[in-house]
Amino acid sequence: MQFWTVEEIESDAMADHCAGEEIAPGVTIERRTILRVGLVAAAAAVAAPAALLTGCVSGRSTSGAKQAGVGAAGERMRTMELIAALRPRARELIGADHPDEESYVAAAARLLSRLEPDQPWQMREVGETGWSMNTAAYFPPIVLFDIRMRPGSRIHLHDHRHYNGVLLCTEGETRCRNFDIVQKDGKQLDIAAGEVPAQDEDFFIRQTRDDILKRERSSTLTRDRDNIHHIEAGPDGCALTDFFTHFRPGARSYEIDWDEKPIDKREGVYRVSWRT
Repeated sequence: MQFWTVEEIESDAMADHCAGEEIAPGVTIERRTILRVGLVAAAAAVAAPAALLTGCVSGRSTSGAKQAGVGAAGERMRTMELIAALRPRARELIGADHPDEESYVAAAARLLSRLEPDQPWQMREVGETGWSMNTAAYFPPIVLFDIRMRPGSRIHLHDHRHYNGVLLCTEGETRCRNFDIVQKDGKQLDIAAGEVPAQDEDFFIRQTRDDILKRERSSTLTRDRDNIHHIEAGPDGCALTDFFTHFRPGARSYEIDWDEKPIDKREGVYRVSWRT
């Protein structure tokens, strides 16, 4: 989930916030050191197109990161290696007339599962939300977040407008339910282009997946497949990594209100509305 714009992410990644600062409703960033870095060394290690990398990366990537290629399947990767491996493909994807998002998110999920575990970071209480989020890296069009959730806490229903993503469980377990917008009148919406129901009207969503993610298991979504989801931490809580690729500067999430009672149980259809 990403409840702020890419401009706000960039600003957030450039300087530390005051302790407890809320940057969006219900979202408090738990920060580690964020550094402005040029990734020439990392790029050289993983080949030419990535040499243009610039952006921000948290303490996840250390000076001890191995200077090598992405390596064989199963080898662990540092954040800079992951970004350098995927950013050229991300740029190609968002520039394509007919982007193959499925192949891209599948490749991203495979690499993300090899990401070197981060050093533990302390999650403070964040009120009723029960979860906290950290900007791990921001190299447009890619952004990486770390999330920690208390047992049973929820990240409520929301969409992913103008971006796709991979959600990886790194500790504990979480329930991830995905949904797509459906039109009862048969009207076709270009969801990938950001065409969605009006802000002031009810609409319908259909549940497409209901998964329990455990360590190193991931869930993917594209701009028009499984684009809405709801996340609930397991009995021992969980840690997650969110990997997003933005197609537009306006990429962000919008929360959705629902009563969690299907109007069509067999089809898994729910009546919902955008949260105002």
